[in-house]
Amino acid sequence: MSFETQTEVRGAVLFVKLIGLMDYSTVDNMKLEIPEHIRKIVVDFSRMDFIDSTGIGSLLSVIYTAGERNLDVEFEGLNDSTRELFETVGVFRIMEALLNGER
Repeated sequence: MSFETQTEVRGAVLFVKLIGLMDYSTVDNMKLEIPEHIRKIVVDFSRMDFIDSTGIGSLLSVIYTAGERNLDVEFEGLNDSTRELFETVGVFRIMEALLNGER
């Protein structure tokens, strides 16, 4: 299996579609450049088959960068198992702290 990202900019929103298997062997394909005018990042998980801790780390890096730049981040298309994993490891709590903290 492989992993890729598809990105599209619409106005001030960067849409990022994650496709395939995001793990230690494929996470290097997650190179995300965020244009300066972007105010929001929407990450679509609807075509992602699997994510491991390395993939989660890569997502947290995007969230951290978004927090530094005062951008909003939204997840869509999460299946139940990925949502449960993110809740268990604290991805949503980290998002809340970084994105809704001191702005």
